[in-house]
Amino acid sequence: MKSINDEIYTALLKDKKELSNHEILREFFKIDLDNEKMATKIVEPLLKTDARFKQLEDRTWAAVKTVAIEKLPVNEVSFILFYFEDLKRLNDRRFFQGKDIFSIIKEYSSFILYKGGIVTYELNLNNILESLHRYIFIPYDKKSVGYLKKVYRAISPLQPEIQPLSIKSLISVLFPDKRLKTWDDIVKEFKIRNIYSENPSSKTKTLRYIFEYILNIVREKGVSNLEELFEYSLRKKKKVNFSRYGFGIDFLKDIPEMPGVYLFFNKSGEVIYVGKTNNIKIRINSYFRDTGESIEKIEGILNQLYTIKYNVLGSDLEALLQEYKLINIHKPGFNKKMNIPERMVSISDKILLLPSAMEGYIKLYFISNKMPLIEHDFDCSGPGKEVLEVLKKIEKSHDEIFDPLKIIATLYLKRYEDRLNTIEIERYSSAPGVMNAIAAYCKNLDEITREKRTYI
Repeated sequence: MKSINDEIYTALLKDKKELSNHEILREFFKIDLDNEKMATKIVEPLLKTDARFKQLEDRTWAAVKTVAIEKLPVNEVSFILFYFEDLKRLNDRRFFQGKDIFSIIKEYSSFILYKGGIVTYELNLNNILESLHRYIFIPYDKKSVGYLKKVYRAISPLQPEIQPLSIKSLISVLFPDKRLKTWDDIVKEFKIRNIYSENPSSKTKTLRYIFEYILNIVREKGVSNLEELFEYSLRKKKKVNFSRYGFGIDFLKDIPEMPGVYLFFNKSGEVIYVGKTNNIKIRINSYFRDTGESIEKIEGILNQLYTIKYNVLGSDLEALLQEYKLINIHKPGFNKKMNIPERMVSISDKILLLPSAMEGYIKLYFISNKMPLIEHDFDCSGPGKEVLEVLKKIEKSHDEIFDPLKIIATLYLKRYEDRLNTIEIERYSSAPGVMNAIAAYCKNLDEITREKRTYI
């Protein structure tokens, strides 16, 4: 069952045309409304948060043609082969105090970028983790995946939605009659010489040779793109029966690769689970790619699931806050309520700036002892009256106010402060000064999450 966004996207892409808000309302909603302002209110909130659509200068909408990584030929895919030593110290936060986590990890791990037969050893792990959707990860073992997720927490509170390809599954499909359970078995079978050792770099080299060997075999069997490679690796796993759901495989393929929240509904329309993620597509697809049969919770969710809805958001903080709100509203059976300590927060009045899901906007979070958390999508081309009103409220307020959302935002800010752009309201002598600082960020929207800057 396609969503209305899916139908609009398919039509715009197929016909290569551009439609106004009014035309979209008439063609897809069957509403013939002459009021363009009302049409804008209905259509824009739907399409502005969907990365598949682009609004042109004349405010018409066009489809953005994208090539999903799954459709790329195998020789054009960027694979990250990696290994971590058994680092129990990763569980001890004191181990990282005053140190750069990425410099530490470099000593105890090895990462290789493999693409089209070319190997790159000097990689920036930070950049890789910030662009997870661009890579397919080939771990040396399960522990390596766990450690990679722990390292990712240095840049985001959300779990990373990595796309791993199982070498073990590929080997079991390719060699069903052979007992290739250990690395020693594999090294012997593939006749790999003078490579295997306990050194992280040597282990990833071993993994590289095995992976190259496997790629050569699957190419001979007609596997040409990444999607086929994934399907080949899962041949021994139980296939998902989509006839039981109110959606099909096409729905999963069309989900955008953006941060957000997702809701699982049963056939009665009740929300059974709410989740947050930095990549909606990878996260939702993971429930069906792995079938979830080995995990009791996921199996229970899939047994009750009928339809899925998702909401594209601009950042991991927005996903954290939305998840908290949705769980409080729907009280899904498979979610645990987040316990927020009922305490006042001592923090100076400030504005946290993060990306917005809407093009041309910045997401502003006003954090103050004297007010609940205020979230605002700031239109960089607008007058900013709403911001001025909030600043007036902060200036006039004196009582301390408890707000669980403010606690979440404050904890987020304290943990990732070195990476985040904020405006300290007290540093500016007037509200227009704060507005000028926000306007300076608007000039470089693409840099909001890449670079911390200061405007005074």
